[in-house]
Amino acid sequence: MIRLAVIALIATVVLLFLWWFLKPPANGEGVAGSTEMVQDPNCQVYVPKPEAVYKIIADQDHYFCSDKCADEYLNKHRSA
Repeated sequence: MIRLAVIALIATVVLLFLWWFLKPPANGEGVAGSTEMVQDPNCQVYVPKPEAVYKIIADQDHYFCSDKCADEYLNKHRSA
């Protein structure tokens, strides 16, 4: 009888741990589609908007995946 109680207690602890570990975040992060993605106009890669490099070029907002892509884009459009 004590073995059964110990097994039940262990199973409960394991299930509570799994529930806590696998539950989705309360703030909505991690949910598909929760972060806006922007496309880098230089290399066409999509990056999360909060992680993108932001530049204003010719009074337009542009988002880049890196400073390198932003510099390449600026160089291409200066010479054009």
